[in-house]
Amino acid sequence: MKRLLILSALMISVQAMGQKSAIQTAYNWLRYQELDKAKEAIDGAVQNETTRGVAKAWYYRGSIYQAIYESTNEKFKPLKPGSLAEARKSYDEAVVLDSKKEFTDDITKRLEILASQSLNEGVDQFKAENYRGAMQAFGMSAEINQKLFNRVDTLGIYNRALAADKAGETKVALDDFTFLTSVNYGGARMYSLLANMHLDQKDTVSALSVLTNGQEKYPDDRTLITQALNIYLSSGRDQEAYAKNEQAIAASPTNAVLYYIKGNLADKMGKKEESVSAYKKAIELKPDYFDANYNLGAMFFNDGAEMANQANKIPTSKQAEYDAAKKKFDAKFQEALPYLEKAHKLNPEDAGTMQSLRQLYTRLGDLTKAGEMKRKLESQAPGK
Repeated sequence: MKRLLILSALMISVQAMGQKSAIQTAYNWLRYQELDKAKEAIDGAVQNETTRGVAKAWYYRGSIYQAIYESTNEKFKPLKPGSLAEARKSYDEAVVLDSKKEFTDDITKRLEILASQSLNEGVDQFKAENYRGAMQAFGMSAEINQKLFNRVDTLGIYNRALAADKAGETKVALDDFTFLTSVNYGGARMYSLLANMHLDQKDTVSALSVLTNGQEKYPDDRTLITQALNIYLSSGRDQEAYAKNEQAIAASPTNAVLYYIKGNLADKMGKKEESVSAYKKAIELKPDYFDANYNLGAMFFNDGAEMANQANKIPTSKQAEYDAAKKKFDAKFQEALPYLEKAHKLNPEDAGTMQSLRQLYTRLGDLTKAGEMKRKLESQAPGK
């Protein structure tokens, strides 16, 4: 019986020696750049009960997988996917098991290189449109820098956010963009990206909160102002949109679109004089601005039509009073004419402009031009 126990012990000892030999064999294959054989040997060693708790095995495994990633030999290309992640996992395990700190310093140096390699791998995966893989690679770079070196890898985090957004990992992207704004990375643009992400989630409250915070730091940034303005406009919050548009004009005083928006909002709010002034400024800055020309012409026309309607209520016995009123609404129609004609010149196919001009020419008694507009409209009718 004792002999059997001794024999059994010898067998276990031989088996353990065999596995330790596998660790050395893996290292030898690594030295000769036979990386497929090195991988096979070391994977067997870390799976075996007798050597899975050996720090050296995991250290060699990390070195082998990192060498696979670095290799330019086409023979090992099929082994590359996931090799950096496996290397990092192996180094982490080795550090835990390395009670004597025999490999820790070298592993730290290798991980610093691996973090840089992960960043490059993320770029490659992003270009290949493997956004989830890119997100994981960028994340690994950020995690290594934070954990080992207490460094904030803002580039890695930013790239992870972009990849996460593409991969549909909205929470990861939102968390990363929010963090980047907190450390002032990327300036106003980061607030803009974060606000757009909230808008994609139909969360206008959070988007406006982000834009407000961004404008506190970057009060003159046009993009942040315009984004907030668009939110107010799309949600029908005219008073807030008007105030934000004034801020936008102050930041960009030669932007014709902003004056057009001001004209539109002022008209809706009953500020006729401001509306007219804003439309005229938009046209001054951009003479070929169809919408500004049409809106200003339509405003004058509508004012003239309302004045005419009121005049028609004057009793026939008060001809002099009617004539005075007619003189005023005709003048208003004349005011509309150049803007509507310019709009028609800018967009000759626009039916709304032709319809407005037809009515205007009729009001002014120019039946020839009214007839021309009528024929143009009829030529656009279906089947013509």
